[in-house]
Amino acid sequence: METRPDWYSPGFLDRAFTLDLPDFAQEFLSLNQDYVRGYHAFTGLSDSDETVRQRNLDAFARQWGLRFPC
Repeated sequence: METRPDWYSPGFLDRAFTLDLPDFAQEFLSLNQDYVRGYHAFTGLSDSDETVRQRNLDAFARQWGLRFPC
């Protein structure tokens, strides 16, 4: 099982204060178990239809307030 960082571990907050906003957001989401479960469920899908895959990605991103500049 992968060991996840803990917000309360020594030095974690010092490191968090050095992150820019996108990196901080990524770190925050990586510590959220609901997001991690949803991400693993999404990446485990084998949609052969690119339209369906994009729709699923859009729904997942919207749920977490994510925006991907394109």
